[in-house]
Amino acid sequence: MMGGLSTIRNSLVGAWQVMLGRAEGLNRLDFSLEGFWRSFAAVILLVPFLLLMMLAERPLAEEAGIDAVPLTASSMALQGIAMLTEWFAFPLFFAAIARPFGLSSRYVPFIVTRNWAQVIVGAMIGAVEALVVVGVIPAAAASFVILAAFAVTLRFSYMVVRLSLAVSMGMALPIVVLDLLFSLTIWTVFDRFF
Repeated sequence: MMGGLSTIRNSLVGAWQVMLGRAEGLNRLDFSLEGFWRSFAAVILLVPFLLLMMLAERPLAEEAGIDAVPLTASSMALQGIAMLTEWFAFPLFFAAIARPFGLSSRYVPFIVTRNWAQVIVGAMIGAVEALVVVGVIPAAAASFVILAAFAVTLRFSYMVVRLSLAVSMGMALPIVVLDLLFSLTIWTVFDRFF
């Protein structure tokens, strides 16, 4: 389902180019029906980064003076379910609103690009969290580094929306904010169960 390594590599390179504002990156992505579904399977590539997030949570929580989520099989399963919910919720919602906003013809390119870009974003945040886990970045500084990485990812999200949907800045910004709100809402809801 995921495709070979060359397909994954091509998709990630294409998404990275789009994230950097290079529209030619779209030519490297597979917008066929098979490519669309394959982009959803890319969530598998995020599993190591989710594990890093869970491992980094303890030192970050201790630094903030709050209780960390215990690393149990049930908490790991819940976080996995939260990640999957986040992965599928916005594309489903966007499918419902794409037609009224005249974006249905660009839905597949947007979702494919977004999905592959999410893997790169996960790797970026995961790299920071890995440095926290091994002690290279002290927990006290990690929040600032993660916040900076988050700001960069918002810029990347904007480029993905703008180029893959071929929309103006005025149309792209609300979509980026909506995607972010979906993500924050889902993780806030699941946080109640941890």
